[in-house]
Amino acid sequence: MGTRDAKLSAAAPSSALSNAQIADKLAGLAQLLSTNKENPYKVKAYRRAAAKIRSISESLDELVREDADLTSFSGIGDAIASAIREIVLTGTLRKLDTLRGQAAPEVANLADYPRLDPKRVLRTYKKLKISSIEELREKLESGAIAAALGQRMAQHVRQGLSEAHAILLYHADDLQGAIEGFLIGKCGVAAVQVVGACRRRVEVVHEIAFVIQTGDFPAVVRKVERYGGQTPLFESSRDLARFALSSGIELRLRRAKAGNWGLCLIAETGSEAHLRKLELVTGKLTAISAKGPFPTEAAFYSAFEMSYIEPELREGHDEIARALQGTLPKLVTAADIRGELHAHSTSSDGVHSIEQMAIAARERGYEYIGISDHSQSLKIAKGVSIEDLWAQIKYIDRLNEKLKSVRILKSSEVDILADGTLDYPDDLLRALDYTVCSVHSRFGLNREQQTERIMRAMDNRYFNILGHATGRLLLKRPGYEVDMTRIIAHAKATDCLFEINSSPDRLDLSAEHARMANQAGVKIAVTTDAHSTREFGTVQHGIDQARRAGLEPASVLNCLPWASLQPLFRR
Repeated sequence: MGTRDAKLSAAAPSSALSNAQIADKLAGLAQLLSTNKENPYKVKAYRRAAAKIRSISESLDELVREDADLTSFSGIGDAIASAIREIVLTGTLRKLDTLRGQAAPEVANLADYPRLDPKRVLRTYKKLKISSIEELREKLESGAIAAALGQRMAQHVRQGLSEAHAILLYHADDLQGAIEGFLIGKCGVAAVQVVGACRRRVEVVHEIAFVIQTGDFPAVVRKVERYGGQTPLFESSRDLARFALSSGIELRLRRAKAGNWGLCLIAETGSEAHLRKLELVTGKLTAISAKGPFPTEAAFYSAFEMSYIEPELREGHDEIARALQGTLPKLVTAADIRGELHAHSTSSDGVHSIEQMAIAARERGYEYIGISDHSQSLKIAKGVSIEDLWAQIKYIDRLNEKLKSVRILKSSEVDILADGTLDYPDDLLRALDYTVCSVHSRFGLNREQQTERIMRAMDNRYFNILGHATGRLLLKRPGYEVDMTRIIAHAKATDCLFEINSSPDRLDLSAEHARMANQAGVKIAVTTDAHSTREFGTVQHGIDQARRAGLEPASVLNCLPWASLQPLFRR
């Protein structure tokens, strides 16, 4: 232990800190760094580290005291490891305390609410002349925030202040994997399967649930209570245990007997609406075990003459009726994807060059990749000028001659301007293979104005794919107000298309809107909006969303080869 750590150790708190307490301090630091306009990459690093720490099964407190190498965990570098050691050995974080002391009280308090956007909240403070979280809460409940700043701002504040914790599925996946490994490796369970919203691939989850097989459920419960240093148990019975995870969401464990493993998975996976409709066919699930055994879900469905229902479809729409009729869709999979239609390069705000992105796409087995850098008006994202886009078009032609084994498509993520015009002249748009057209400004337009804006843009013959159709950022920013029924109808009338943006905090279209578009006969691309080669991996999140919407490969644009895809783009 170094001299500095020895001094810190002398001031160590008397009781062990949980991973949650450590993560809270790092998240609070990220919040205050954001208000100070610190480097956004540093802010993001602390936020990611906080999320990562919540998924670590080992006690960081114990690891620090054992002088373990914290940088062995992905996402934890030297600076963050040092901060963790300081928190464990002193109970505080000097940088956080300093920023709290320097900040006005209304800013300092935001450190305790990491889901609030500091800039937007401080704008609310200024507009309504308030100076505390308590006043913010009062103005929210009185309707003053909605009246002064609109429903979107009110919704953001309500989400940020909510005590009903939720996390992105993307982060839940990390937690799920860590907990599953803990249950198998440390608790010795015979079998484990994630269920509930995580298994249905819902974008935002309030709990992580597992069905397990074990001969000693109380022993498993005792061990899980020590997960991550401390995971409080708040309900326990013979076959059920519920815990409060450090991320603020719930962990639920259900024990199943081997003979009714399939029945238990059915009961624990489907939404309430799905289970109500299912029980109209099967009778109460709690009363039908005598008709078993049901060791698998397939055995259960077969017993009631139903086709197997994929977990993503178990939401209570028409899946029960279609399972009885044998008409369920054959859902799209990652193996069906032939290319990427929305990716960025260093020409705008991407991390890797066009050639690097193309080579990475080829390594994934893709036949094509569309480079869709931001257009000229989006200055914050280094939007590409008219002159530079012409140069990029010529460069891509030369690069295609060089690479050959993967086709680079000429595209742009073209801003839809406030009046519904597109951000480049038609002669330039015509030279592209296709366009992804998106709203990045004037989110405050009302429902009618925003809808008309997008529909006017669709009337341009060079408009092809509507990017992230509602502009939402899950758990951060509600989408702008728009009439998706009208937008979908207009897309059908004008031969326009949609994307499911696979960014884990977007997943836009929603499953509901993707289902509506599919039913209207409008094709949808599953894209990553990748700003680096690593982000191509997020495509699975978009595929999950497409599966929830019931999409088959024939409904997904980039399941087509380029020769079949090209005629769908108006030119």
